[in-house]
Amino acid sequence: MTITAAEDLGETDELTQEAVEVDSRLWGKLGPDGDGRYPLICHLLDTSAAAFVLWDTWLRPGLRELITAAVAPNDEAAARAIFSAIAGLHDVGKANKIFQGQLYAKTADAAVRGIVEELATAGFDVTTPPSAVPGRSVPPVYKTVMRRHEAVSLFVQTGIWPRGSDAVADVWASVVVGGHHGRFHPRFDPAVRAADCLTANGFLAGLTEAKWGAQQQAHEAAVLNACGVTRTQLDQPVHGEKTTTAILLLTGLVMLADWLASGAESVAHGHGLTIDPVADPTAWMNSRRTEYFEQSIPQTLGVYEDLADPLTAIMGDFADSPSPLQDIAPTIGRGLWIATETTGSGKTEAAMLRHTAVPGEGILFALPTRATTDAMFERIACYYSSSTNAASLLHAHRSLNSFYTNAAQPGDGLHSTPWLADARNALFAPVSVGTCDQVLLGALRQKNTPVRLLALANRHIVIDEVHSFDHYQAALLEELLAWWGETDTRVTLLSASLPTAVALRYAQSYGGPSVTVAPHYPGHISVTASGATSASVTSQRSYSLRVNLQETPATTLVDTHLARALHYRQQSADTRIAIVVNQVQRALDIARRLAESGERVIVLHSRMAAGHRAAVTRELHEVAGKASGQRGVIVVGTQIIESSLDLDFDHMISDLAPAPALIQRAGRLWRSTAVVDGVWAAHRFPRPTPVPTLDVIVATDAAGLLDAGASLPYLPGELRRTTDALRRDDRDSRVIAIPADVQQLVDAAAFDPRSPDLEDVSGELELIAAARKLQDAETVVVPFHHDHNDGTILSRETTHRELSAVTEPDELAEYSTRHIERPTVDCFIVQPEGASKWVWRASVEAALHSRNPHVVRAVLALTFPLSASNVSAKTGIEEIPGFDLDDEQGMRKRGSMQRRLVPVRLVDGAVYDDLLGVRFR
Repeated sequence: MTITAAEDLGETDELTQEAVEVDSRLWGKLGPDGDGRYPLICHLLDTSAAAFVLWDTWLRPGLRELITAAVAPNDEAAARAIFSAIAGLHDVGKANKIFQGQLYAKTADAAVRGIVEELATAGFDVTTPPSAVPGRSVPPVYKTVMRRHEAVSLFVQTGIWPRGSDAVADVWASVVVGGHHGRFHPRFDPAVRAADCLTANGFLAGLTEAKWGAQQQAHEAAVLNACGVTRTQLDQPVHGEKTTTAILLLTGLVMLADWLASGAESVAHGHGLTIDPVADPTAWMNSRRTEYFEQSIPQTLGVYEDLADPLTAIMGDFADSPSPLQDIAPTIGRGLWIATETTGSGKTEAAMLRHTAVPGEGILFALPTRATTDAMFERIACYYSSSTNAASLLHAHRSLNSFYTNAAQPGDGLHSTPWLADARNALFAPVSVGTCDQVLLGALRQKNTPVRLLALANRHIVIDEVHSFDHYQAALLEELLAWWGETDTRVTLLSASLPTAVALRYAQSYGGPSVTVAPHYPGHISVTASGATSASVTSQRSYSLRVNLQETPATTLVDTHLARALHYRQQSADTRIAIVVNQVQRALDIARRLAESGERVIVLHSRMAAGHRAAVTRELHEVAGKASGQRGVIVVGTQIIESSLDLDFDHMISDLAPAPALIQRAGRLWRSTAVVDGVWAAHRFPRPTPVPTLDVIVATDAAGLLDAGASLPYLPGELRRTTDALRRDDRDSRVIAIPADVQQLVDAAAFDPRSPDLEDVSGELELIAAARKLQDAETVVVPFHHDHNDGTILSRETTHRELSAVTEPDELAEYSTRHIERPTVDCFIVQPEGASKWVWRASVEAALHSRNPHVVRAVLALTFPLSASNVSAKTGIEEIPGFDLDDEQGMRKRGSMQRRLVPVRLVDGAVYDDLLGVRFR
């Protein structure tokens, strides 16, 4: 079979083109040493084959319907074929002399030079493109375009380099193939300088003419013929109103298909195939689809497997007695579900029960911190212990988790795969548990945004502790909610409390500005394309909580915490006591003095090595978990303790914090004892007070007002409103009815920057702080939301310039999802003679340059975040010179996981304490 450059392309030109056979000397992949040439035609057909399998086995039905409506209304079979054809055409632009000869590479290996000689002998022009000005080379801005084969692929589809003002809906196929390396072309970022449209046309035309153009057309004809698609179908504009949505999803899908087809095992299988892809491209593609990708994709990417008996797997012994919230959860279909209930009421199980009611759909569970993420991963693994699902843990230090260090094999419950173990791919696992940062990254403009958005739209997203989001993170979440609403993604938001204004904002982000709903507490809100509803539920835990307020000068705040804890210890040697403070240094000071007094103390905060923090988290569950029988411990920690850690304390002493945080912290009191309508079940151990009691220490300044420094990271205004609400009846204490009083307390303390209360200076300060966070979010987010001044990206009129901005700048790190006014770096301490187990005793080079996974894990276990300003002589944490993060040559020597690590040493009395963590001088 000979494929011609004009065959099946929908052309009407009367001129007959000369039959041109696909030339298998053109390469698509080379081995690591430049050998093992893999023909371009094979890679194109492989990617189409992978695309067919992704559509059939991985992509959820709702996204298939959305794409079908856009590219082939009412004809899913045609949409499937069109997507697979586009996937195959992604690298047609590699059939050009710059790519084939690596003409703009700094060096070309012998294998490439040999290929160039072959092609030159066959009549291909392999000379470096000339400039329009004799004697001068092509200007860099045009080289940037010409060296990108995906930009050439775009040009092959349309024959014209787009202008920034052109709409993408009319040339969607070219947009998708042009974006398959994670950036949409043309690029208009100021740092890149967009190439002039007319001049770029001339240079690109030179790469698509003569024998090169004929090969591009022949390769395209082979792919279209194998997929059963015509050129006319690809030239049709996308239909309907979800044009940009479909383009983003298709781009992500093509990227994913390309990744799967490009793997070493995939290429090795292709090398072993005996079918001639030039003579029979359809047979090649079908063979690759059935013999390789239908087997490999479930083993690499993973395909979600439903739980056989979800009720028993999730509820265990309580399968016959679900709470009201858990009882309603399986009836919630598609859309957004916001569930607010008291702590310890089984919201996690409710989210899982909702999840399992819709078969065949993966899940991503997100939480605020790494510690809570690790703890939740263990719970999720228990639910799926009888399944064979592939899974991923999503955070920067996931390689330290036993899931990876003692990797389970398929058949042993949740397991990883080598493909999913790659940080780039982990987000695609059928079952994922990660930090909220890993989800919120999808809202940010950066490279590879389309593939991340695809992963986030193809499963059920559950986000716990959403009350902990500040205005910046909430703005990111609102953008994603708009994306999820557009793609009809199931989303579940969980919290023990949520201000009314925030709940409404989230509902409108998902369902549109016309949504009007008033939350109940405890209760749930459902938002779908047809509207929104709100309903109350009977609480699983209803009781009285006493809150005692004690004012103290900020200068004696540590003393007051200490005195209160020791008072409780004198009353009983067995009680479990928690002290939760808002600043790391305060936690260190309190814990150190308690340890010096002979108390058994466990400390948890962010200024600890990652491995140390993980060990402490495990110890906490052993000594203070709901099922633990150990007593007599004092736990001192920061806000980490309030979020999703399943702990049980008899007493809790807390810094003043915003009302939602106090509600969360109090939820760790008497957590293991059931209570209904104020009647407590039998306690496993004697409780020291008639009702749970939270002691809140209020730090004041010399004038008797809330001390601004001691209040950080919170603003005095939100803390003042919280104290005012708590002092409604009595200055020193209040009995809060849980859950009856929670919504009123949370709403009274909340600050809405879109409807601010500016009665005093603190209100103005809050508005300034919130406005700065919202403005900073506006500059980095993908504009999905309906209320952007310049409109939403999800519009039929979206232009190339607007879409290009979605994939700029480079990929961002986790901390980009947090509003950090002072830059943060990940440090590790180098101390050859150090006594602590949490310091590195070998050379810095051994830590940063190693690719050995055991060494890399050991280094990551020693890392801790620190404000860049605290790496200074003032703190005794000194950066080791010679390993600058801006040193490009030094960066190339580093392992991929160590790229952003800063080696430091301890001077002038700074130490790493195996109990307390990093102690400044």
